[in-house]
Amino acid sequence: MKTSLTSPAPAATGDATGDGTEDCIEDGFEWFGLNELLAAGRQSLTRVVGDPDAFFARHWESAPLIATGRPADAFADLMTLQDFDRILTEGPVAVQTLHAVDASQALPAERLVYYRDNGTGPLADPGRVLDAFGAGATLVLHGLHRWWPPLRRLCQELSAVLSHRVVADAYLTPPGTTGHLRHYDTHDLFTLQIAGSKHWLIEEPTVALPLSSQHNTAERLGPSTTHFDGVLAAGTSMYLPRGYLHTVSSRADTSLHITLGIEAVTWKDALSTAVRRHAEREQLPWRRVLPAGFARPGAPDPLSPAVTQVPPYQEMVAWARERFWRHEFRSAHAGRLLSMVAAADGTTAGSGRTVRRAPGIVVRARHTGDQYVVSVDDKDVRLPAAIADDVRLLLAGAPVRPAQLRTATGPNAEVLLSRLVQEGILQIVDG
Repeated sequence: MKTSLTSPAPAATGDATGDGTEDCIEDGFEWFGLNELLAAGRQSLTRVVGDPDAFFARHWESAPLIATGRPADAFADLMTLQDFDRILTEGPVAVQTLHAVDASQALPAERLVYYRDNGTGPLADPGRVLDAFGAGATLVLHGLHRWWPPLRRLCQELSAVLSHRVVADAYLTPPGTTGHLRHYDTHDLFTLQIAGSKHWLIEEPTVALPLSSQHNTAERLGPSTTHFDGVLAAGTSMYLPRGYLHTVSSRADTSLHITLGIEAVTWKDALSTAVRRHAEREQLPWRRVLPAGFARPGAPDPLSPAVTQVPPYQEMVAWARERFWRHEFRSAHAGRLLSMVAAADGTTAGSGRTVRRAPGIVVRARHTGDQYVVSVDDKDVRLPAAIADDVRLLLAGAPVRPAQLRTATGPNAEVLLSRLVQEGILQIVDG
């Protein structure tokens, strides 16, 4: 059995610069906030798997890892049974966000909803949801990386260090029941046992590194050999690569665990993206149809110049990187609304208030002609190149007062700071 049992290593300190300069310059971009986020991400990964270097060398995409040795409440800051109860009962919870599952079958949504003509739409009814739980159904809260702050931060940090999107779901299972029958996932995952315990029977893959299209079927769920058969207690975490068959059931106590799914980008995905981008950028060989009649027996070989113009490796990686930072990593942060209100009231530069780069965001910037383009997620803010030095100072991370700006002064400084606050790039930090 290859499974490792480890205790988490001390948190890494990272390599955030903090010296008032950009993190790095690569591919024509200047990066701001990346190093501090990567340092936080490494600490979060350490918390989940122990030594990150050993994890990547021995387990990533190859073998499960079980990390023990923590106290039972090690993950209580992420979610507790009390939190789960408040979410259900103090809602509202949309039925799209909540599933009740029994033996791998989700209960129909109408069984969880009490309809009233109040215009609120299909919201889960706490009484009916808890009745389903009492009858043996596992309750699953989906998409917690979007709306539950502790898990949103954790997923953001793990996503940054892995360069793959991480999503979060929570599973609450009644005593002595099995929510999901024997199956495998088509994505890697971490599990964090929050409360109670769960029995895991893990078997070797019957499909090596399955793609998202290679779903569970009777043929793919054939016989296998046991890899791990044991109980994960509260405070235990696990990494499970995709393809490993598993059956999970609760013991004599109610069990709550978090699943962090890794929505990874495969080389197939990178190549598909590159080919699509090539076709969209007027690469006519990729836009042409196969020859008429190509499917007939004996038809001439439909070889096209397109197959000789496969995008090079560097372009595949560059486009995969761009997709991650523009569309999969999201930077919205707490405090933006209050800063926007203050900026709209004209109380930023005009009153000398201090600003700094908003926490948790990654900013990319580069010169394009006579503009300095600042990018956060899928948003581009275009500014005059003449004030690039001021923008760099504002993005470096240290608090800045308007008087410290060099080229944008007076009303121009107020306009610059107000705009960057409104865009969520800067945050007002004092009065």
